[in-house]
Amino acid sequence: MSATVASITAAQRRTYIIIIGLLATLLPFSVDLVLPAFPKIGQDFAASDSAVQFTFTGVTLGFAIGQLIAGPLADSIGRRRPMLILSGLHLIGSLLCFISPTIDLFFWARLLQGIGGAGAAILMGAIVRDLYTGGPMLTMMARVSLISSLAPIAAPIIGSQIVTALPWRTIFAFLVIFDTVIWLLTYKFLIETLHRDNRRTSGLKVVLVRFKAVLGDRIYVGLLIFSVLQIVALFGYLNTVSFLYQDTYGLTAAQFGLVFSMNSVGLYFGTQLAAKLGRLFSAAWVLVGAGSLFGLAGVGLILAGLSQASIWVVEPIVFVFIFSFGACIPLLGALSLAQHPSEAGTAASLMGVLNFATTSALSGFYPLLGTGSPLGMGILIAANMVLGVAALFFVMKP
Repeated sequence: MSATVASITAAQRRTYIIIIGLLATLLPFSVDLVLPAFPKIGQDFAASDSAVQFTFTGVTLGFAIGQLIAGPLADSIGRRRPMLILSGLHLIGSLLCFISPTIDLFFWARLLQGIGGAGAAILMGAIVRDLYTGGPMLTMMARVSLISSLAPIAAPIIGSQIVTALPWRTIFAFLVIFDTVIWLLTYKFLIETLHRDNRRTSGLKVVLVRFKAVLGDRIYVGLLIFSVLQIVALFGYLNTVSFLYQDTYGLTAAQFGLVFSMNSVGLYFGTQLAAKLGRLFSAAWVLVGAGSLFGLAGVGLILAGLSQASIWVVEPIVFVFIFSFGACIPLLGALSLAQHPSEAGTAASLMGVLNFATTSALSGFYPLLGTGSPLGMGILIAANMVLGVAALFFVMKP
């Protein structure tokens, strides 16, 4: 039996919001919870900063693989079974991270975490698209984000407090418990939302046909280019900010966790504000505005780096950057899936695959940004958003 808007009750809708929101936290928890521990992970494994950053590549590569698997699989066999499988993989990855004796095994465990977390995030979007379209879809995504956006706020605080008082592996013990609770809730309450009549035939050839179909949509392609560029910029920030704030600006792990969480509050407000503006005005033009603000923040970081500004100057600019990134999230999701109701999983999957495959391919580039100044990070952000906004104007054509 498949759930529809008409068939689910108000109580079930609230349950869906909670479950889908919790599943969406797996991806940010895979990243933000661990960032404060980067220096200690390097010390424990006797590994360099670049080696620790490379384990981040394991996560991003897992994100790409997970989304490549999740979308077509969800369009073929439904949403519920893939969600259980992928959230289970995240649980296994968390357990392996906890027991990893070497940084090499830690890399592969992080890869598994990435596969599970990204797959769950993709399926979240497909489930919302099964049930809603247009304005109600934006509303539902915003409500789900009320929960999922708390993860980037809470995760750095939790992670920093853990590494301040306990061994860094305790972070992954926490994740094992958290993942187990989410898996059990999903198993108990998540109802299939894709009716059998709407499922697509599986197989590599069919998957390629679906990819070709969504790539034939000019609007989708413009959004895809923009999405890839903004994710590359975000991961430039994520790869450098822990070392920049702790090693260069002298913050403790606890202080870094608080500052990083404050930035994530900006992500939360950006997501909610953009969802509201997207219902009042053209969502495409709101996205152009968010992307422009994104690029201006990059220019600000360039100027801060050139002038050797203090953290008191750098941090407000970073906050604006994260706010504008958050504003892009619901707009990209709603605009990219709106024209592909029967291929929502594939459309979301392809965007996710290219986002994280690109960041993985650039893993050797991120250490070159440097961690002694925000200059390199600012150049990456500004350059990417010049190209991203150009893609919106000349390809998507708002």
